Amino acid sequence: MKIVVTDQVVFPENYKQMLGTMGCLEIYSSMPESLSDLIERIKDAEIILIGKTAIRREAFYYAIKLKMICVCHTGYDNVDLEAATARGIIVSNVPNYATEAVAEFVFAVALDLLRKIEVADVMAHKGEFDDHYYLHNRLLAGKTIGVIGAGNIGRRVMQIAHSFNMNVISTTVHPSPEREAELGVKFVPLDYLLTESDIVTLHIPLSSKTEHLMGIQELKLLKPSTILINTSRGKVIDEDALIEILRNKSIAGAALDVFEKEPLNVNSPMMNLDNLVLTPHIAFLSEETTDKCASVVAENVEMFLKGTPQNVVNPGVLKKE
Repeated sequence: MKIVVTDQVVFPENYKQMLGTMGCLEIYSSMPESLSDLIERIKDAEIILIGKTAIRREAFYYAIKLKMICVCHTGYDNVDLEAATARGIIVSNVPNYATEAVAEFVFAVALDLLRKIEVADVMAHKGEFDDHYYLHNRLLAGKTIGVIGAGNIGRRVMQIAHSFNMNVISTTVHPSPEREAELGVKFVPLDYLLTESDIVTLHIPLSSKTEHLMGIQELKLLKPSTILINTSRGKVIDEDALIEILRNKSIAGAALDVFEKEPLNVNSPMMNLDNLVLTPHIAFLSEETTDKCASVVAENVEMFLKGTPQNVVNPGVLKKE
């Protein structure tokens, strides 16, 4: 059984050893440079473990021994599920392991933008202690946060927001009075959320329906004082439209942890915007989440080998067996 880690997936040593007992383990520490590079890595593999590598239909033509793909994250939009299912390949993921990490990160960047923490650090290191610069800092308390998406991460963001004494509104594809009462929120249409929120945070998967959900028309609905945060998928925001909005100071600022194309090009206009916080897709990362993710990945592989696969995201493949 050949198991291949296709790219930059972080595994603590003990989990590497565990996977090594399940098969012949081959680990790549960089992203494939091309489709041919990816094919060379996976052509003899029966199980592949992927991070950010995209496994599209054409790759399956060459990976003829492939039986399982384990995505080492919760999101799996980088795998062609239809093609995998047609080939009888099981695709599994790691659900909910980073819920706390991403939710906490939302408030870390929100506080950074509202309280100018990063700016203050730079100025303090220069010996500049003029507090007049910070008179326009703002609090979370009393503000309205609009949470787009009410899945696991969205719900945790709502809970934390309540502890900051924030007003919480949300838009979701599955609204109900029962869920409103349970979460202590008001479900509203997207347009209303955008016009009323002081902070807008995105927690939705990428799909044909959500790609560029935040286009120029939606961004123009935001108040001049609003902060926009995206820790979901880069393509849910039209980056060109956001650049225009930020350049014109039409909103107070934004924080992006994900981008339409990663890594972000060093020549991107976003690099020069002083009202934009950029982080390199790390909202999910921590010591705790790395360990938990590796544990579930190892368990996914083990259960697959035992004939009882778990965390399967293309259950149609099981019906074909």
